[in-house]
Amino acid sequence: MSALSPKYLCPHCQKASRLPEPIPKEGKFQLTCAHCAEKVVLNFVDYRFEIVQILPSPKEDLKQSYQSFKIPVPSISDSIKDSSTRKTPSGKPKPFFEKRVVWEKEPKKENVKFNTNPLRLTRKNNNTRKNPSPFSYLRVAFTVTSILLFLFIVSFSYFVAGVLATKKEVPMYLETLSKNIPTKILDRNGQVVSEIFQKRTSTLSLQDYPEDMISILLNIEDQKFFFHGGIDYSAILRAFFKNIVNLSYKQGASTITQQLARIILDDRRKSLNRKWREAQLAFALESVLTKEQILETYMNHVYLGHGAFGFGEGIKFYFQKNPMELSKEEMVLLASLPSAPNKYSPLKNPEDSYTRVRAILNMFRNRGIYPNLDRDKFVSFYHNLSTRSPNETVFGSRHDIAPYVTEHVRAILSSIEGEKNIYESGGYTVETTLDRNAQELIGPIVREYLAKNKRSGKIQKRRVRLKPESSLDLAFRQKMEEISLLNEMVWNPDHLEGDKDQTVIQAAIVGIQPNTGQVLFLHGGDEFNSSNQFNRVTQMRRQTGSSIKAVLYASAIDSGSIHAGMRILDAPLYYRGGGGKEWAPENLGGSFDGEISLRTALVKSKNTAAVQVAERLGSSGIEKYFTKFFFPNETEKKNRFRGDLSLALGTLEISPLEMASAFTSFVNQGTIKRPYLIQRIKNSKGNVLYEVGGSDEFKLKLPEERPVIRPDTAEVMISLLRDSGRASGVRNGGYTGDLIGKTGTTNDYKDAWFVGARPDISLAVWVGYDNPKFGMGPSGLGGAVAAPLWGEILATIDKKSILPKTQFSLPVYAKPYKICTLSGKQASPTCPSTQELYLSDYPPEGPCAEDHKSTSSDHKDLMKGLY
Repeated sequence: MSALSPKYLCPHCQKASRLPEPIPKEGKFQLTCAHCAEKVVLNFVDYRFEIVQILPSPKEDLKQSYQSFKIPVPSISDSIKDSSTRKTPSGKPKPFFEKRVVWEKEPKKENVKFNTNPLRLTRKNNNTRKNPSPFSYLRVAFTVTSILLFLFIVSFSYFVAGVLATKKEVPMYLETLSKNIPTKILDRNGQVVSEIFQKRTSTLSLQDYPEDMISILLNIEDQKFFFHGGIDYSAILRAFFKNIVNLSYKQGASTITQQLARIILDDRRKSLNRKWREAQLAFALESVLTKEQILETYMNHVYLGHGAFGFGEGIKFYFQKNPMELSKEEMVLLASLPSAPNKYSPLKNPEDSYTRVRAILNMFRNRGIYPNLDRDKFVSFYHNLSTRSPNETVFGSRHDIAPYVTEHVRAILSSIEGEKNIYESGGYTVETTLDRNAQELIGPIVREYLAKNKRSGKIQKRRVRLKPESSLDLAFRQKMEEISLLNEMVWNPDHLEGDKDQTVIQAAIVGIQPNTGQVLFLHGGDEFNSSNQFNRVTQMRRQTGSSIKAVLYASAIDSGSIHAGMRILDAPLYYRGGGGKEWAPENLGGSFDGEISLRTALVKSKNTAAVQVAERLGSSGIEKYFTKFFFPNETEKKNRFRGDLSLALGTLEISPLEMASAFTSFVNQGTIKRPYLIQRIKNSKGNVLYEVGGSDEFKLKLPEERPVIRPDTAEVMISLLRDSGRASGVRNGGYTGDLIGKTGTTNDYKDAWFVGARPDISLAVWVGYDNPKFGMGPSGLGGAVAAPLWGEILATIDKKSILPKTQFSLPVYAKPYKICTLSGKQASPTCPSTQELYLSDYPPEGPCAEDHKSTSSDHKDLMKGLY
């Protein structure tokens, strides 16, 4: 008996080898020499040992066979091409799995024979009773075997019948997995803009995951995945004996197919019935799906903690990366989670997680795979993750670049599906007209711009009305109460709690492609949350101020009531209506310039000139054109249209979407295409539920297409509005390109507008407070607040070359004439002249007969002095 020592002397090579620690107290153990690889049997008694048997050397060919034995696993890429042509171990060279998924053949245990007790044999030999006949033993054995065989056949038949029945239900089970899959909202180029979900489930294909990710997962969860039929019997026996030895649950034996069955059944009870059903479903899955389909479905639905279902969502939540960007260390950390995602969460339980990871690394080292994994990187992972809240979930971490679009899509989906729960149904694909690159710019630009203007004092919050509430106030309060009630009905827990103060400065932005009506981007206001879901682009209607003058002038020119070269008197006006009501429209700033050109009146936004234009157009003309521009629906016109002269100053309430749509007529030859955002909606099966066409998506009650002015009128308006746009203040936002546009400011500076366009985009910007009792102070002008924001947005889009920029084309329908700048008639050779565009059937008056050489400018100066 050897003394207690950590080493022993090999009888084969006479070299010392170190014993494994801790040294066992008693029992027989086989030991392999670290130098010559020869084997002996040691017997331990009270931590002391002696060599009881020297094992003979194995044959060289057997040794070589044992050392090189591996389980070949077919390549996923080959299997996807043809899952029915998998190669056997004796076939062609195996792909990457053969090098990755390995297992060690356990040494054969020595058979120990026990000596019989001689005394017991003596007693048996001295027994005088007659031994039972061999026939009786055989009969008992036959009976027991028959009963067991009968029970086995009955159980097996019942099990097989259950598998066959379950096999028919597999499509239904797989359909249930598609529930709660996020609905993806795509932009015009197929990029994901946002998602609608209550449960985050991955939707990646197997090819989207790196091969190492799959290899690491299989090595951890199911080494023999590609070779079993749904259940790994050897793993079950191994786990059974290990749990018996430890008298507790130490090891499981569920294959990936069984785990997928458990996910589908959604039953976590520890019962034989659940295991029975799970096994039946596992066999059914194996008979219906390919191995690749099973693995893909499992990887997309296994729970990885914190609300992330599937590796695609887990990768985004834990590392904010795409799958192909992962390091091998990150793959190991993710693959450690499926067995117990809460226990091994690196956010909740970093110590347990690291213990699990170290066990995996030791297992890899023993198998000789992934030897270069860096332990220091794991320490860095845990350090970075320690800054995050352990209670964080995928709901809190999601970032939506178009929340108002998402809410609009949700409402459309709900209206299409009726009683169906769109979150539970899930898996919709919504193709939109948005440009994601443009959309993601708007929110940050607006937030920074408004914050900067508030700090500088350009935007202030000033109460402007102390008198009783007007009809506008009441309408606003009623609308906000409706929105508040709606929020309570559809409140989603993943929305962040927001500021409930309704006096936060807001901005509404919408860009439309003129020749199609497609919405390119949309910003409905400040941060979208449970108390702020009011989409100011589509749901808000506000007075437009002078921005409506573009529509008014276009209507009057189209009707022949005015022309581009005419002169108009900018002087005080006074109106007395019925019932003693009086009205005197005033210009902003209170100044008057006397006789001026129509172009100047539009550029300087003269209110007196606009009222005179409205008078020339007449009430019937106003109704005719505003009906075409905004109210083709008779009911809508009855509810919203007022035909008085104050309409010329922008007293009608119009939404930003309607204003942007109206301006498309100027760059689209007088025709307006109904705006739309959703091109197509498909359900999870690929069936089209909605397609653009006859549907009035924004409930504007407008036809799909309508001509509102003549093409030559549109060309005249482009000429006039170019000067107006250049003088608006967009240059202060950094924009230097060509445009048409018009500013707008309402009383008490409650609303600041700029609506502008060019051939590739029509863009409306509104800035103000939701509550009309508050204004922005004397600097809250359309040209000072809204126009620079318009310019900054378009300048950024152009700088990044997001939209294909197009230039204004030369006039085709309108005719150019030289006009006398003093009389507004067709210029004679002696007249100071400028060129203006006219409609083909409305030429200028003329020619001018005045002798301007002898005419003094005293009269003009006198007129300016009077006003």
